[in-house]
Amino acid sequence: MTFSLDIELSLAEDSALPVVTEQQPVEFVCLPPGEAALVLTVDGMALTPFLRPGDARWRWVWNPGASVGTHTLRLTVHINGEAFGEWQWRLSVAPRKIDSERYVAILEDVERVAPPLVRSLAGAARDARLAGRSDLPRLWFDDATVLFGSSFEPFEQTVRRILAHPRSLLRREEEHVPLGQARELSVAAVQRAVQGDVEAAPSDAAPQVQRLLRPEGGALPRTIVQDLSRDTHDTAEHRLLKRTLELLRGRARRCADRAQREVARLDAAAPASSRAARARAIAARCDQCAQRIAGLLGAPFFEQVTALRHAPAVTPLIRRDPAYRQVYRMWRALHQGVVVDPGAPFDLPVVDLPLLYERWCVLQVVQALLNLGIEAHSCSLLLPPSDDADAWSFNFRRDEPLLVATWSGWTLRLRYQPWYRPAPGSRNDETLVSLDCHTRIPDIAIEMVRPDHPPGVIVLDAKYRLDADGRGVPADALAEAYAYAGAIGVAGAPAVAAAFILYPGTGVAERYPGGAGAIPLLPGAVGTLEGVLAREMILKCGTFQEQRVFATS
Repeated sequence: MTFSLDIELSLAEDSALPVVTEQQPVEFVCLPPGEAALVLTVDGMALTPFLRPGDARWRWVWNPGASVGTHTLRLTVHINGEAFGEWQWRLSVAPRKIDSERYVAILEDVERVAPPLVRSLAGAARDARLAGRSDLPRLWFDDATVLFGSSFEPFEQTVRRILAHPRSLLRREEEHVPLGQARELSVAAVQRAVQGDVEAAPSDAAPQVQRLLRPEGGALPRTIVQDLSRDTHDTAEHRLLKRTLELLRGRARRCADRAQREVARLDAAAPASSRAARARAIAARCDQCAQRIAGLLGAPFFEQVTALRHAPAVTPLIRRDPAYRQVYRMWRALHQGVVVDPGAPFDLPVVDLPLLYERWCVLQVVQALLNLGIEAHSCSLLLPPSDDADAWSFNFRRDEPLLVATWSGWTLRLRYQPWYRPAPGSRNDETLVSLDCHTRIPDIAIEMVRPDHPPGVIVLDAKYRLDADGRGVPADALAEAYAYAGAIGVAGAPAVAAAFILYPGTGVAERYPGGAGAIPLLPGAVGTLEGVLAREMILKCGTFQEQRVFATS
């Protein structure tokens, strides 16, 4: 039970307000000066005042609901109908302790399961694969530690040494110069010159050239090609250095942005957690490194260095000079490591914990299917790195299956929030529809199809709530499972093998007559899910290594 909290708003002293817990009723209390009238607003919304018998203090009732974060209170004092003064306070609303702990636990479990999922499914993702990679992908904050940890300063010092004494290259070039300014005349240059533009020359212009080319007088070439040798820093090694610094600066900025978003989320949920401290440290470090790299790239030296257009080769200079060799190693570190950032679908504040729980459940279902030995053929759940992103991330598409795989001769399609639209009179033997007048949108659906067999579907709906006892699945949520079990089908007949509610409880999974059931699912307690899916898939798809599956579940 949540008790109401009285908060005194004092006009005489500037004091901080106590922290309120989400869903906690609050009663603000203030003694007005004399006959003044008071107006109190929370985030711009005016509250209705009331009085209690024998008490001159004004009171306002407010409930933050699930609005976790910082709110602005504004109290205006009116005397004789005119505003006399205004006072302002900041009120913090914190999540319930159990929600804060679960919020952090779910985020950490997403990070635990993300790298192996990327490793397992990257081959099925469009336009991407991890060919020849034996190393497990690493998370973005581990990548930040590798690139911007203790190894950054030695690399920075190496770059500064190169900038102080860069190697140069003597490069031969050709230059067209006026004929009268030519320093030498080679046979080849003269032959090329007479094929170009010519002009009438006075008799005293380059008399020796005149005698050589036109003894009888006449037109002379306007220009002639001269071979030049110039000292240049635009070498393959310096192009590699410039590109490496550009990539490193971009990686530092992205890591800093990710860490700042993490700090913003955790400040409302668990500001004192070790996870929040890690995010603050990464944000500060990566921001500092990005600025230092920008300073290196600002050196005038790089103005004459052109872009790197091809993958770098190990040049003789890289082999013999340890400084340039260290630059090459940094370039390899930027390209060889497989980085994972769960991305925007999990970049959610604690107030969106139900949605975070729902998407975490999707990852657990995918992992359970992989453990059961499915063979993935296509995967839209993963987003490969792009030109603007250096990490693999997740994408929860609703317009196509997240995963298509085969299992025991059946094709499995894992869908996120599919729409089963009403088609009660449909006789199509393949299309799953709603058998009543309502569109059904479960959170997760595992569709199972095979030629010459009736299709089936396992429905999983995530509900981040418990019953009144705080342990079991709520009755209304279970009613939804029964509705799914009877309302999704093909050709006028139900096709749901089972409909389960996933909920943050404890205990054992339950399967009821009628096809409904409930599976408790929390970080650290996910093993039940795999066993339930194995049984339902075997019942629908037939035996497939039944003894192995049941033994492992």
